[in-house]
Amino acid sequence: MALHSKLKRFLTLAGGRVQNEQYQATADVKPKSGAPSARGGIGNMLMLKGMWIWNTAQLIVDDAQIDRFISSASSINLSDVYLYVAPQWYDEKGPDIANFNTRMNASGLRVWALDGDVNYIDDPTAQETFMDGLQGLVDFNNRVDFDARFHGFQADIEPQDIPGHEGYFHNDIPESQLTAEEHTQRDTHMQNWLDVLTRASTFLRSYELSFGAAMVFWLHDYDGEPVTVPSQSSNGSITQPCIMDLIMPLVDEYVVMSYNTDPANAASRVSQQASFASAQAQQGAKMVRVLGAVETEQGVGGTVSYGDAPGKDSRGAVLEDMGTIENMLQQYPAFSASQTYAAV
Repeated sequence: MALHSKLKRFLTLAGGRVQNEQYQATADVKPKSGAPSARGGIGNMLMLKGMWIWNTAQLIVDDAQIDRFISSASSINLSDVYLYVAPQWYDEKGPDIANFNTRMNASGLRVWALDGDVNYIDDPTAQETFMDGLQGLVDFNNRVDFDARFHGFQADIEPQDIPGHEGYFHNDIPESQLTAEEHTQRDTHMQNWLDVLTRASTFLRSYELSFGAAMVFWLHDYDGEPVTVPSQSSNGSITQPCIMDLIMPLVDEYVVMSYNTDPANAASRVSQQASFASAQAQQGAKMVRVLGAVETEQGVGGTVSYGDAPGKDSRGAVLEDMGTIENMLQQYPAFSASQTYAAV
């Protein structure tokens, strides 16, 4: 199920996170030979491919493994690489990261930095560490050669309760069934999430760096109800819009984690976001690239991950389903790519 023995996850659709990801090229990026041609519609987006990399510390010091990765990337027409970089690594591992980026760029691959932690949402100290990492990214880009720079940054911060982090979101409960206390806790959690994404967006755009974010697929439909957040309208009244509507303008790439091995189900989990972004662009808003992602990590269930799905635990099966998903979503101008969640 791997591009090579250490590749764990492969994402698809027009978005992405972790190690395999597909993206839509902007005007200043030349597609590699053999890359899909541009589609019509708003923005004339290109359907390309990307990947997330989590085992950065091992990969960037192993030239042989980098060679294998470049060869594998070429074989599937990869276009973007999302490299996990802990906040302190821009200094601690700077020369190795610069060498890796230079080799990726020389191979026609665009490199993004990647980081994520649920604690970045509600822990003020952790959030400042996250922002320190973004400053580290900017400082890194300023001191290295042009070909070693990152194109942008992708955040992997998903708002869910996990072991050791319970009582913030209240998993599996639609908004109408929350108690007053739970509703306040979820509102606070959502506002904190929105705040950290807003801070990141404002900071990165001030340095003309692209910003992407991995997103859960259910923000507009959580057990039949949208996930909302209090917001003050232009007339001063307080409304409760779907948080997806507020996040999308903050990013250049909105990566939807589909978490489903049935391509029809995966496509349906991305269609709402792709439709919304396309409609907003029709009304004059900036076109946000909506990407979809599929899971290939083992141990999470056969309907969730290709790594656990009998008969689908192969690169060929993943790529075939990615193509099916893309065909289902190509009607939406904002849909632009597919990704794989991997760990080279």
